[in-house]
Amino acid sequence: MSEPKQMEKTLDVKAVKQFWDSQALNSSLNPEAVTHRDHQQRLLEISIVSRHLKQGDRLLDVGCGNGYATALFAPRVASALALDYSTAMIERARIEHAGITTIQWQVGDALVLDVPAANFDVAVTMRCLINLGSWEMQQRAILNIHRALRPGGLLVIAEGSRQGRAGLNQARVRCGLPAMPPVAYNLDLDETLLWPFLEQHFEVGEVFRLGVYDFVSRLVHPLLVHPEEPRYDARINEIGCQINEQLDAFGDIAREFIAVLRKR
Repeated sequence: MSEPKQMEKTLDVKAVKQFWDSQALNSSLNPEAVTHRDHQQRLLEISIVSRHLKQGDRLLDVGCGNGYATALFAPRVASALALDYSTAMIERARIEHAGITTIQWQVGDALVLDVPAANFDVAVTMRCLINLGSWEMQQRAILNIHRALRPGGLLVIAEGSRQGRAGLNQARVRCGLPAMPPVAYNLDLDETLLWPFLEQHFEVGEVFRLGVYDFVSRLVHPLLVHPEEPRYDARINEIGCQINEQLDAFGDIAREFIAVLRKR
């Protein structure tokens, strides 16, 4: 007798959007912490994504949040259109980055993506696809971004891996740490589905994994300070970030990867 098929995990998209609206409206949060509390991980993401931006590029940033990363990308490109489905996030971005005239801020949804076709040289998603409610929605968003790119344009995604998170949790448990609880507003990408789908529409180039950072910040650091709680601002996390900028390793325990995809 065959085993029953496991139900695909989905997210409550309304609850996810409410969460991000509340983050945007939380005035106690510094700009760098609005969409992610782990500042070192954010800097690592931005550093690696920035390698693939060029002067003259027309950038599309999908799911820009309050624009913290977009503002750091702006000096590297000619212009940027930054979209987020949270009106509160876009309003906060306009206030926090009012002095950057090369960025256009716009309320927009990756699932409908009302932008000109074949208009952008490079598009970026940073933990955006994992906030969508299902694999079907994630595919739809990728196809919408594909249409927005010019032929040969780049899509750079910094997103969560279901397999990497599972591997990290297994390593934590083997070392005597508890598994990290699931993130209620994240649906990590299933890489067994992702890569075959992407290869239909893109040439897959570099895939850089943040496993070194996870090894240091989610395994070594917690073991060092136990039973105290680890801190995002610990010096060891900063060192882990610096090492991971130069070294792609520990891919089997990497919660996140950055992939460079060229439109076919």
